[in-house]
Amino acid sequence: MERLRSVLAPAVRLGCTADFEQERLPVDEVPGWCAEVCSGPGSGSGGEERAPWFARAGREAYADHTGGGGPWDLQDWLYRYAPDEDSRGWEWWDAMVAGPSRVHVRVDSWGESSFGCQDLLWAVFTAGAVRVEGPMVQITSSREKP
Repeated sequence: MERLRSVLAPAVRLGCTADFEQERLPVDEVPGWCAEVCSGPGSGSGGEERAPWFARAGREAYADHTGGGGPWDLQDWLYRYAPDEDSRGWEWWDAMVAGPSRVHVRVDSWGESSFGCQDLLWAVFTAGAVRVEGPMVQITSSREKP
């Protein structure tokens, strides 16, 4: 769970502070393991070989879960946090331990029952998830946190 937070926190901060008109976003706050696993096979950077085992296994689990989805380029993934980006259909809320090997990730889907979350799945898997169920939509009243 801490690895997931360590990669989402800088992305969310960038979403609030970065100039998304730039060609490249700053990556100095992104954990090294995330930058390495995002480089992907065939990129020529060799980073995927330096990525820790959990991130490499997560990259493979993501591909299995998505039916062959390839690794995300780090810049493409970070640009999903642009304030006016329509392809990201969720807003980070929280994560909590729900058992010895279970974590619940909570996001706000702005009331949509179906929403784009491939970028979130990428972060969850490469942070070490072995299996992901969902997303599942839970309706809460406007007074409750999701």
